[in-house]
Amino acid sequence: MGQLDLRSLNQTDFEGVANYLLLSKIGLGFCGYGAKTVVEFPEGDFARLQIGLKGKAGVILGSTATIPVNEQQPGITPPGQPTTIVFEPGFEQLILRIKTGALENALTTLLGAKPRGSLVFDPTAPPKPPTAQLLRELIMFLANQLNSMAAQLPKSMLQELEQALIVSFLSAHRHNFTELLESSATEPAPLVVRLAEEYVEANWARAITIEELASQTNTSIRSLYAAFKKYRGYSPMRFAKTVRLRRARQMLLEGNPKTSVSQIAFKCGFGNLGHFAGDFRQMFGELPSEVFARAQRAR
Repeated sequence: MGQLDLRSLNQTDFEGVANYLLLSKIGLGFCGYGAKTVVEFPEGDFARLQIGLKGKAGVILGSTATIPVNEQQPGITPPGQPTTIVFEPGFEQLILRIKTGALENALTTLLGAKPRGSLVFDPTAPPKPPTAQLLRELIMFLANQLNSMAAQLPKSMLQELEQALIVSFLSAHRHNFTELLESSATEPAPLVVRLAEEYVEANWARAITIEELASQTNTSIRSLYAAFKKYRGYSPMRFAKTVRLRRARQMLLEGNPKTSVSQIAFKCGFGNLGHFAGDFRQMFGELPSEVFARAQRAR
């Protein structure tokens, strides 16, 4: 649920309408506002897609610039990302929410194996046509069906529509596994990749060099890079950084008053605090200090 900021209104009357239907893996809703309205949404265990039907709105993620939402441009909020949305007068939209677990399970099914690391969307990247158009049409179709005869839709049909929406969502919006999803490789990852990943997971708390990984897997640097690119869609060092950033975020979310952001960064193998903050914000959409402060307030 969101927190409505009525202080943003320049009139005494507030006019708005909203409805929401929760299915097993997704949620679908509609909302419209008669006056300019600001709503703050806490982080949630789902991705949110806003399909503009009329007017315009703006999505503010952390300290990033406002992302516009209108009839031509949808807006996406990644899982675990607090959001402020500014609805302009007369704005109407459909909202699709997909649970993080459903997205991860669908990605695993599509790839044939569970990918390493968390699924991270890029909310600033434009959606990819024609998949984005297909996703919009599926959302509109499901909304019309649910609005007209929800009680008559067979459960099996709803499940198939849900899965089609989830797959289309993963294909239409860019994330850290997009290249892997678009590749044609279907073979299981070779031993060299799995050995490198296991070594990184076991030694995440310190800096790891590509030379060290090549030595531990008994292969050349070039061959290691090629294997990761083919079977994972990213470099081994990108994987190592993602693991350490994810561990750092877990520590920050604990809000331990006996530690600090800099201590957590060093524990996770980041020697440069500026680079750590930049990489963290690029991956999670906010600074590590912001995550830590929010966690401490919640304790």
